[in-house]
Amino acid sequence: MPPTRSVQSRRSNPRKTFTGGKGKQRVVTIEGRTLKVSPVFDTLFLWMAERDAIRRKRVAGEPAPWTDDPILARYRFTNVFRVFDRTTQYILKNVINRGSRALNECAFRVMLFRTFNRISTWELLQAGIGPLTWRSFDVDTYAEVLGEAAESGIALYASAYIMPAPQLGMKRNYENHLILLRQMMQEDLPKRLQKVKHLENAHEMITSYPSMGDFTAFQLLLDLNMMPHYGFSEDTWVSCGPGSASGLRKIFGDGVKGIESAAMAYLRDTQHEHFKRLGITEPPSLRPGRLGVSLVDLEHSLCECDKYSRVKHPNIKGKRTAIKAMFRAQSGRLTADLPERWASELMPECSILTDTDDDNTEYEVSHIVREALAEDGAVIYLVRWTGYGPEDDMWFEEEDLRGAPEVLEAWRNRRALARRRAVKGRDSPR
Repeated sequence: MPPTRSVQSRRSNPRKTFTGGKGKQRVVTIEGRTLKVSPVFDTLFLWMAERDAIRRKRVAGEPAPWTDDPILARYRFTNVFRVFDRTTQYILKNVINRGSRALNECAFRVMLFRTFNRISTWELLQAGIGPLTWRSFDVDTYAEVLGEAAESGIALYASAYIMPAPQLGMKRNYENHLILLRQMMQEDLPKRLQKVKHLENAHEMITSYPSMGDFTAFQLLLDLNMMPHYGFSEDTWVSCGPGSASGLRKIFGDGVKGIESAAMAYLRDTQHEHFKRLGITEPPSLRPGRLGVSLVDLEHSLCECDKYSRVKHPNIKGKRTAIKAMFRAQSGRLTADLPERWASELMPECSILTDTDDDNTEYEVSHIVREALAEDGAVIYLVRWTGYGPEDDMWFEEEDLRGAPEVLEAWRNRRALARRRAVKGRDSPR
């Protein structure tokens, strides 16, 4: 019989309400916190509707101008739906859907592309090497092609989603990145990702590798999730990047810190109420019959709304005050391809968790998700419950986990493995 793994705790039902009429300060209650709502709240829904309307007009081949909004007409913003961004469309068409459909080969191509995140670098490698395959991958060959380009002054990395180079013993960033890619493939990362159920668990697996931070790991994972081999739900958990976190603070104030996930779930769950309240008759649409946004789409949009608000609401301050990228329409009609698996998927129904358990209920600990330092300096652990998803994770101090010693041991072993991987990468022959 396996050892009992349980921690006694009460899991509370978060209250989420929206109050305040015309002329009154509107407030939202999330996770027991009452948060004042700024004008950026409405701006988020208005921005999503207008930005997606622009996309639909351009895809349909309608002539400019596509909007009366002077900010959207002047500055460049990514799409509401990440899948429709130019680089993601390229990955779908030219990286995922071109070449071997075998798991390792397809994942290798996606991981290689996102390492540099630059279309010209992908095409440079193709021109210098031929078909880019894991079966024929050689660090020296790829490094030679990239090195010649770098010496000629050619940029290898895109300005967005720059992945910090791991320190694996090489002098040049691209060499260290190639070694990291080889390490991931040699450790069968693509196949191991198939064995986990939740997006967050897959994210944890990727972030265990050197230099793979929360944001860059999440972007890579979303690209991998467009492959036919994976089917992670993008509406149960999301990694809140710095841009989306800034957008949430502009909407709810500093009181939203620490409950960003719950705040995004509130926005997702109540989106159609607010679209209707604002007179929006055509909400953003991934495809006909699939109205509204998922958590992943919302995280993406919050980041862009944060930028938009720098001009729309200059009095609501953030770390940045201007938008640098100007809008320039590119030639050719935009594409709006979707991954094959998405064609038959429906947007999950949004619901609020209810909990009728009493104070004496015990929950079995599945595993530790991550650790952090509390304000008092104590180490705390984010716990996943057996049979529950990421939305029910809870933080505990080590003392609270005495009833689950093997879970702590498994977590520490995993951390030690991550450190050994970093050393192994530095010592690996080229």
